[in-house]
Amino acid sequence: MEQLNIDHLARLLKALGEVNRLSLVCQLCDCVTPQNAMCLCSCCSVDASGVSRHLKVLTQEGVVSVEKDGRERNYSLNRAYVANQLRELADRIESVREEAS
Repeated sequence: MEQLNIDHLARLLKALGEVNRLSLVCQLCDCVTPQNAMCLCSCCSVDASGVSRHLKVLTQEGVVSVEKDGRERNYSLNRAYVANQLRELADRIESVREEAS
C-alpha cells in the first residue's frame, strides 16, 4: 500500500475513531434521505454546535456529503466511498492471513 493511501486511510479511520462521529455515521446508515444537524443530535452526547463540528470533520474526510438548501445543510453518508475504503483495508488484512496459511 502506497504511503499516500496509508495517510488517506489513517485520516479516514481517525475521523471514524471518535465515538460521536461514529455515532453520527451509524445514524446516517439508517437514513434514506439527507438529514440536517438538528435531526442527528439525538445520537450524540454533544449539543447541536458539537454535532455540526463533527459533521464538518466527516465532510472533510469524504465520509459524508453536504447539500446546502438556503441556510440549511443536509448531510448524507457516502456509503460506497466508506465501504470501499474499509473493504480495501479488510481485503489487505485477509490477504496476508491467507498467504500465511
